Order: sequence, then structure tokens, then C-alpha cells
Amino acid sequence: MGFRFSRRMSILPGLKLNFSGSGVSLSAGVPGAHLNFGSRGTYATVGLPGTGLSYRQRVGGGQSGRPGSAYAGSTAAGLLGNPENDEVVQRIAQAGTLHETISEAQARQYLTDPRIKLIDPETGLHLTQARLEAKIKANDRQEKRAKLQLQLDQRAEVYDHLLNFWHPLPEIAGLEQWQAAQTRQPFASKLSVPVAPDLAKAQADLLAELTAKHAASRLGQMLPGFVASHAAEKDMAIAWPERAAGIQSEFDRQNQEYQQALATETTAWEAAETKRTDWVARLLAGDVEETHHTLAEVLGGLQLPFKLHCDFFLRDSETVYLQLELPVLEEVIPETQTELSARGEPRETRRPEAARQADYTRLALGECLFLAAEIFSYLPRAATVQVSAYARQPRERESDPIDSYLLDVAFQRQAVIEFGPEGQNVLAFVVRQGGRFKQNVGGGLDRIEPPSWITHEDYRHLVQPSPV
Repeated sequence: MGFRFSRRMSILPGLKLNFSGSGVSLSAGVPGAHLNFGSRGTYATVGLPGTGLSYRQRVGGGQSGRPGSAYAGSTAAGLLGNPENDEVVQRIAQAGTLHETISEAQARQYLTDPRIKLIDPETGLHLTQARLEAKIKANDRQEKRAKLQLQLDQRAEVYDHLLNFWHPLPEIAGLEQWQAAQTRQPFASKLSVPVAPDLAKAQADLLAELTAKHAASRLGQMLPGFVASHAAEKDMAIAWPERAAGIQSEFDRQNQEYQQALATETTAWEAAETKRTDWVARLLAGDVEETHHTLAEVLGGLQLPFKLHCDFFLRDSETVYLQLELPVLEEVIPETQTELSARGEPRETRRPEAARQADYTRLALGECLFLAAEIFSYLPRAATVQVSAYARQPRERESDPIDSYLLDVAFQRQAVIEFGPEGQNVLAFVVRQGGRFKQNVGGGLDRIEPPSWITHEDYRHLVQPSPV
């Protein structure tokens, strides 16, 4: 058995001498790409960033090169390897450095070419067919996991938006702002005013047009340029009055259309301002009929993440009674959640019941608070919004009602305005408002007795309920 001896000596940065039993070789290059000159020939090794692959290509002869070796004669395109790779092989030989991103199909194609050696830079190992397939499968698994994780993150974001749809609360204007809103706003048209024509420019354009016309004629092509200019000036005496009249006529037409559109826009604005200021005045005066109509419009136009079911009643313009049907727990709070296993596979797990109940409580209280804030934002005289919320739940006993009341709370206008920044505890806020509810050990809401204002005999004297 023979012994191999090698030693490397640095000469200059990037340039080294290798001493071995087969002779002396010289290496030059930078990380990722280098040339090796030795007795066995000259080789170029180039890494391919982002692919995990690299080329090793012979670019020169050597004393010990054999015609049948894997890299011998590689500069002669198509002699040994796949002809489809000849261009890549020659580009490496000519440039000495090659940076490219290759596809899976190209990697498989290069693996069958004896002139090309693929190296995995992560491991430094020669990339065989088996290693390539394993790397592709690992990459596929990683991409699949990332895609599933993105879907789960998006689903979690949608769910979080559902639970917190009510925050931030609608802005509630003060009485001074409502009083100021009775002032008619000045009209500002959105139409573009026609621009008066530039007659001087139009006259110069016409003269240039006539000059070009005379210069292009057969006679004009044979005469000096000043002749065409002189002829054009003579024609201006007839052509310009006609052109000026046409320009003025077009401007008059545009201006007439503008004035008509402006009059229509002004009339519509005046009508809208009259309607708006009258509406504000009636609400500030405490008109119960207008308050009832506005409340119906507001609640009927709300877009919530789930369907809104409620009735409202008015005794006067200062107190609104709202009977709200909460969404069914099973329809808004999922029973399971999806997680990724260690192998990146989706797995359904059952959510803790306490977590589901806590989510539903937050959603229910948030919806009640949101509706109160929405009503306050449109009704300047409303001081209290009394909300009684119920849910359709399965009956434990035959005598139990289908509609189970879960919450009864009177929201005060100023308290809702001062609710506070995002993240404030809505449960604590409802407690401070004197809300009547029962929270069980799991964080959910239990049944309570229906509110007195619904069962009281004065109920039938209220304004007729209006379903939304």
C-alpha cells in the first residue's frame, strides 16, 4: 500500500500551491468558484447559488488525461456527455465561472452527464440520484408544510377578526358637533371648468399647417421655403376666421354643457343639504318618529360577520330598548382546531370547552357593546341603550324556554364614549355598567330571568316592536 503526501502553501490571497505525489498544482479562485491547474489538467468548479448544486468541469488538458476518462475531451461538445448539455459545458469552459438556477429536470439531466459533477454545498457530498430525489422530497415536504401553515394562519386571522369585529367602536359625536351639523355646508362642485381656447396658439398652428401644405405640393417642392410661407400667409385671411369661429363654437358648446351640469349638481346638493339639516334638527328636537326611522335604517344597514336578529322599542328619544338574538355558539365558535403534526400533516384536535365558552362570551358582550355604540353615534339625544340578549339553546327540561336570556345591561352614552383603548376588558366594562348575567365556571353565560321591561305590563304601551 502506498502513502499519499500532500501539502498546501499559500502564496497570495486566493492563490495556493498544492504539493502531492502526483505533482504540483496551482489553485486560484474565490469561494464558490475556483480553477485548479495541475498535471492532470485544468478544472473549473462553480457553485449554483440557491440550488444546492455545483458544476465541476475540465477546461484544459493534462499529462495524465485519458481519452476515456469522465472529463477528458469535455471541451469538444457532444463527444462524451449528453449533447443537450454541451452549451452549459462550453460556457463553463469559456467563462470559468457560471452562476445559474436550475430546475429539478435539469438536475436529473446533468446527473447522467459524466462531464458534470453536482455537489451539495450543504453537506459537501457528491449528489447522486438517490440524494437528489431525497432532497427534492424534503423540499416538497417543506413547501407543503409552509403552505398548510399559511392556511392555518389565515384561518386564525379570520377567527380573530370574528371575535373582535366590534373593536374599535364607532366614533360617537358630542352634542356640540351635532348642533354644528345644522349649519348648511358650502357647495363645492366636482366638475371641471372648460378652459378658454388659446387663440394665439391656434392661429400659429393653422399657419404652420398651411405652410406645410404648400411646401408638400409639387410646385412647393421645387421652390424655396419662403414661397410656401408667403402663400400660407395669404390663405390665413380666409382660413383663420373660419377656424376661429369653429373654436369659439366648440368652447361655447362645452361651456353650455358645463353650466347645465353645474345647475343640476347645485340643485341636488341643495336638496341633500336641506334633507340632512332637517334630519339633524328633528333628531336634536327629540322627534320620536324620526328617531324610530333612523334607528331602523341604522340597524338594517349593519354588516356583521353573522346575521343580525333584533327588535327595538322606543319610549322616548332618550332611551332605546334593544332585544337581541345572539348567534348560536356552534355556528360561530368551532369545536375543533387544526394543528400540524411533527411530520407536517394536518391534525384535528378538540378545543377545550372553557376556551370556546370564553370566546363566545367575549363575542356576545362585544356585539352588545358595538350595537349600543352604533346607536349612540346616530342618535344625539339617546342617553341609554338597554340591551337584552338571548340565545336559542337546547332545553334541559320540557318546561324550559327555547329562548334563553343571557344578558341584560343598560349602556350609558358617556361611559361608552370613554370605553378606552384597544384591549380593554369588555367583561369588566359590562360589570361596571351594572350588567345582569351569570358566568359559569367554564367562562360561559348561563340563563337569567327575562328583563322586567319585556315582561312589564307597560310593554304593550311602547312603540310597536320593529324587527331587523
